[in-house]
Amino acid sequence: MPEEIINLLERFLSHSISKEEMYRLLQAYQERQISEKQLEDYYAHKWKDAEQYLSPFAGESKEKVWKQFRKHIPQKSKMWPKQKKRWATIASVAAVAVVFFMLGISLQLIRENVQQELVVMVENGQKASVQLPDGSQVRLNSASELRYSPDFGKKNRTIKLTGEAYFDVKSNPNNPFIVQTHSGFQAKALGTKFNIKSYINDKQITGTLIEGSIEVSTPQFSEILSPNERISFDTKEITFSKSRIHNANEAIFWMTDQFTFDKETLEDIARMLERMYNVTISFASPDIAEIHYSGKIKNNSMENVLDLITIVSPLQYTITGSHITFSKKNNKPQKLTPMT
Repeated sequence: MPEEIINLLERFLSHSISKEEMYRLLQAYQERQISEKQLEDYYAHKWKDAEQYLSPFAGESKEKVWKQFRKHIPQKSKMWPKQKKRWATIASVAAVAVVFFMLGISLQLIRENVQQELVVMVENGQKASVQLPDGSQVRLNSASELRYSPDFGKKNRTIKLTGEAYFDVKSNPNNPFIVQTHSGFQAKALGTKFNIKSYINDKQITGTLIEGSIEVSTPQFSEILSPNERISFDTKEITFSKSRIHNANEAIFWMTDQFTFDKETLEDIARMLERMYNVTISFASPDIAEIHYSGKIKNNSMENVLDLITIVSPLQYTITGSHITFSKKNNKPQKLTPMT
C-alpha cells in the first residue's frame, strides 16, 4: 500500500493509531492471527464506537473520500474513468479495513492476556492440590478449573473457579482473598477454610464455611457466613438461602472419596458420579431422575454407590462400556414352564 495512503488512513484514525501501529495492524491481519469470525463478532459491537475516529471524513460520500485520497496518489498522465471508479471504491473501503485491522489487533491482545493466566485443570475422575504463591492451599475436585494471574498475591488475590474446590487461605488482612465463579457469585476471605461448589451445569452454587469468616455475594445479595453455615444460590431463580448445618466437614467428604446426600435428586447425583468416575448416565424415563435421596456412603466404589441406590429404590442399572442406564425394576412374577 503506498505511503501516501497509509498517511491518509492514519488521519482517519487520528488520536487512536500511529503510523507504526498501522503497519503492525496490517501485518497482524495478513498473518491471520485471528479468525474472520472473531473480527465479525467484535466488529458488530465496536463499529459504532469506531466511527468517531473517522473524522473529518465521517458521514461523507465515497466520492468525497476519493477526492481526498486522490490528492495523495501519484497521478499518471491519464487515468481512465473505470480506474477512477475502482480507486474510489478502494479508498472508501480502505478506512473500514483499517478499523478491522485495529479491532483485530485488539482481539489478539485480549487473547494474549487471557493466555497469560495460570490455569489448573482437573479432568473427570481426578483430583488435584495446588499451593498458590501467597501460601494458600487449594484442593480441586474432578472436572474443575482454577485460573489466576502470574502476579497473584502482589496487587490482589483474586482467582476464578469453575467446579468445586476447598480453600485453606493464608491470612493477609491487607489483601483479601477473592474467589469468583459464574453467575456473579463470589466469596471474599481474609484467612479461613471454606468449600465452593460451582459447576456450570448444576442448578445451584453452594458455599460452606468451615473456619473463620467469609463474605459471599452476587449482584443481588451479600451475606456473611459463620462456621458451619452454608449459602445456596439458585442460578435459575436468582434466589439464595442461608442455613446452619451440623457438620461443615461433610461438604469436603469428596476429598476422601465419600458422598453425602441431602434430599438430592438422582439427576444431581448422576452428574456427580459422571465427574468422579468419568462415565455418562442416562435414565429410561424422566421421572427416575427426580427421585430424591439422603444419606452418606463411605469407602465407596462406583459399583457400591450404584448398588446402594438400587437397594433403597425400585431401580436397576445396566453398564455398557462407560455408559450407565437407570431403569425401573421389573417386578412381574416370572412365568414358570411345567417340567415334563
